[in-house]
Amino acid sequence: MSQKRILIPVTVEGLDDAISKAEKYTKLLKEAKTLANELASIDFKIESH
Repeated sequence: MSQKRILIPVTVEGLDDAISKAEKYTKLLKEAKTLANELASIDFKIESH
């Protein structure tokens, strides 16, 4: 028994927009991670009088 392939064109509305938002979200997460690392490396000096 041989198998046959059938190609069915599909259009998904909003997929490009979802991909764009995911890329922006990824960029923001990377920036947030960088900022968190910078804050974690700050050496605070606390003085009391």
